[in-house]
Amino acid sequence: MPTVKTPMDERTYERLVAMRKKAGLPSVSALFLKNCGVLDDRAEATEIARRALVLAKRKPRGVEYRLRDLFLQKTWEKFSKGARLRAGRIFFEQVASAVHGVRATRKSSTNHQFYETAARAAQQ
Repeated sequence: MPTVKTPMDERTYERLVAMRKKAGLPSVSALFLKNCGVLDDRAEATEIARRALVLAKRKPRGVEYRLRDLFLQKTWEKFSKGARLRAGRIFFEQVASAVHGVRATRKSSTNHQFYETAARAAQQ
């Protein structure tokens, strides 16, 4: 998958982060895609899962959480329902690869998947 890099100063980056938060998007990349009219559920879900993996690696070892727990409630609810569901599948697939130091633990009675950060040493 191609990657586009855009160098910028701190002030510009801070403005873009504020804009993406206001728009309820998971990343500045998603903001760019949305403003170009090419952000769909699949692209948004990929960004949500990518951001979630970064946040999951910061969680303390042994703490159990759901994907939605990695984001502020207000932020999570701004993501489209389709993107949230697709992000859950993408995140689960990433975790199942067993290379990120995060593992799936159990499912709740409402079928929500729980995860935990398994080991700090496995993280890069």
